[in-house]
Parts: sequence; C-alpha cells; structure tokens
Amino acid sequence: MKNSEVIIFGAEPGGLACAYELLKQGIKVTIVEKEEQVGGLMKSVNFKDYSVDYGFKNLDDGIPEVHHFWKELLKKDYTPIELRTGILYQGRILELDKKHKGLRRGMPYPLLLNSVVDMVVSKLRYRRTKRDSLATYTYERRGEKFTKIFTQEYSERSRGSSWSKLPAPNQDKKNTLFSGFLSDAVKETSKMGNSFHPRRGSGQIIEVLESKIRNMGGALYLNHKVTSITFENEEIKGITINKEGEETVLKSSNYVSSLPLQLISSIMGVGRPPLKSELSFQRGVIMVYLFLNVPAKFPHNSLRVSCPDTTISRITNYAAFGGEMIPEGTSCLCLEYFIPHSKALLDLNDKQIKELALSECENSNLLSREECIDYKVIRNLHADSAQSWEDYQYESTRKRNYESLLKIRNLYQISRTGADKSTYAGIMAAKSIVENNKEMFEVKTRPDQPSPWENS
Repeated sequence: MKNSEVIIFGAEPGGLACAYELLKQGIKVTIVEKEEQVGGLMKSVNFKDYSVDYGFKNLDDGIPEVHHFWKELLKKDYTPIELRTGILYQGRILELDKKHKGLRRGMPYPLLLNSVVDMVVSKLRYRRTKRDSLATYTYERRGEKFTKIFTQEYSERSRGSSWSKLPAPNQDKKNTLFSGFLSDAVKETSKMGNSFHPRRGSGQIIEVLESKIRNMGGALYLNHKVTSITFENEEIKGITINKEGEETVLKSSNYVSSLPLQLISSIMGVGRPPLKSELSFQRGVIMVYLFLNVPAKFPHNSLRVSCPDTTISRITNYAAFGGEMIPEGTSCLCLEYFIPHSKALLDLNDKQIKELALSECENSNLLSREECIDYKVIRNLHADSAQSWEDYQYESTRKRNYESLLKIRNLYQISRTGADKSTYAGIMAAKSIVENNKEMFEVKTRPDQPSPWENS
C-alpha cells in the first residue's frame, strides 16, 4: 500500500494541470493513467515526420486563467492565429464568418436567392405554428435552408441529437417578418475569444506538463487501470489499480478524477446506466488522417460538413495553423466521422474507411487520390464528455450521476468537455484543495451551467 496527499485518476489536460498546480505548492501527487501515454484527447498524433493534433483543437483566451496557464507554460511557442472556419456544402466551401467573402459567405447567387425565398416562406409558415422545438424556432427566425446549411446539419452530427427533439430557447424577443435577414440566418450562436496554438501542436502543452511534473517529483502510474474505489460515510478510503494482473492499493486524503462521468460512477457503484434515448453517452469519433504530398487546396483551419450525402462531419487542415506540425510543402487533413451519425463505419476495417474518406474528399473537390501518400485511422468510440452543459439538463442520468458524486466529500470530479474547460476544472480543484474549500470548486465548475466557459 502506498500513500499520497492527492491521487489523480487520468492524465488528461485537467488532471495534469491539477497535478502541476499542487506540486508547485509542495503537495505530493500521484497520477494513475490506463494508457501508456499521457494527454488524453490533447496528446499529439505522431506519424513519420508529422506531429499533429488529436482531431480539431482551437485554443482561445475565453477562460483567462487557462489562457495565462498555457501561455506561461509555452512562452513564445504559444502563438496567436486567425481561425477560419468553412462550411462544406455540395462540393463548395462557404464561409462561416462574413469577413471572408462578405455577407454572401461565398454562396452562389442561385443558392442565395433560393435560400432567401425559403427564409421568407419559412417565416410565414412557422410564425403561425407552435414553435416548441429548436428546429421550428430557428426555421422561423432564419429560414429552413439557411439553418440546415450553416448550423443544424453539423450540430446534429456533433451532438447526436435531432433539433426537432430539443426544446426551443426563450422566445421573449419579438421577431418581425424580416428581422435579422441574412445576418441572422448565418449567426454563430457560440462566442469565442482570440485563438492561439502551440507551434508544435496542442500536444506540446502535454509534453511540457509531463516533463515539469516528473521533474517536481510527481508519481505517474502509466498502463494502470483503476479497478475499484473503496468509500464509506461519503468519503473515499482508497483505490485499487491494476497493471497486467498485478494490483496495488493507493490511499490519499483527496482524490481528483478526470475519468468520464459514467465510468467513475460505475466503478464506485453510485450511478445508473444511461437510457437508450440519452444519445450523448453513445458519442464517439473515428478519425482518418490523410497525409498529402502537396499543400491543402483550401486555407481554412476546419470545415464543418453539411452535405446530407457526405458522411464526414468535420475536416481539420493542420497546415492552416502554421507552426511546425507538418513538413514544408505538404499537408495533413483529419476527417472526423462522429458516432452515432456515422455508426455504419463501425463495421468497416481501416482500409475500407480510408477508401471512403478519399472518395468523399475527391467528390467534394478537396484532393486527388494520388496526392495521399499515407493514412492513419484512430477510433475513439467512448469519447463521452458531454458536448454541452445542456446535456446535463436534458439527460436525467448524467445529472443524477453527477449529483451522486458531489456527495463524496474528498472527490473532485473534473471531467469536462474540451481541453480549456477540463484544464480550468483541474486548476480550480488544485486551488480548492490547497485552501480546503471544495464548495468553491463546485460553484465555479458546475458542468450543468454555462458559466464560466459558455455563453447562454
């Protein structure tokens, strides 16, 4: 049996940030990680001469504490970038932001005219009906066609939920027949700060953190899985970890978990299985990395796919981030197939998925097959972290399990969606442990509230 002042389950961004902040205060830390590599969904994907992000990573200054934390770690290697997002629709790239190609966003005039007519018709049609779903509410404001092209199709793929089944937002604001017009039709609902990116990819943050944690005396148990957690009177007494059949018991006064909510709830026996209707628990992703011997044909950092006949959900172009992730004169695209939207791919092998990816990219005029010199397929079918704070409100199982874990007095549950949010939760957990004030952590990091990381 081994003792530590704080034990952290999971060496992802939040867990590593928490460990680093605690070690700076002289607190002994032990990290348990089931993989052989730290970093979780922020680790680097290394392939030959390429070292790129794990999927799409946009780091911004929206959470000041996290922005300063990352900037202090990387110094000059944490560089500002201009984030440009496109919409891939019927083989054409449209712009999400009007500063590129103006208010028209690159829409051909026939499509624009058709969409404007549809917007007027939608306003007349849906203003006479009960707008009780996100779909009907948005159609009445922006038109059905504009909505599906610029927001709905991609949102439903990423969240796994149909807008027709999501409740409408507050409807206090009056909406006249032409209110907002085209600017409202392509309005981006989320607000982001200024964008930044590490020169060698987001995994550079993980590499620096791991090095500092080891140098400061932090203990890392890699390839170890948490198999049981003993608790009584709403307090954890110890955990058992396993590596290749060899078990070790660890004890501490405080525990920090970055494990997915459903996993730690199950290990502790305090949760319940999700309902079939709770789609966020079914989310996952299959990522196809295509390594090209030519520069990318588009300048965008990412493309959101809204083509109904295309299976891809999002495409990341690493060359657009600058830095040193890819060799000069080449490019690397990451195609993400979100599950459950693309669940048919689960029956395909890697080569078949690669062929599908190449075909869809060729059909969308993004590349020529002969330009692809290699590929890599990564399947992450349990990347559960809820996409939005709203999942905790719509899904009773997620909310119930979260509230059950809140009752454990010496447990800090920091699993959050996105590297910035999980890092913030990790920093706040460390501060709360140092100040012996768990209430501060609970108030500032509630995953079922928009603050501080999202705008309602």
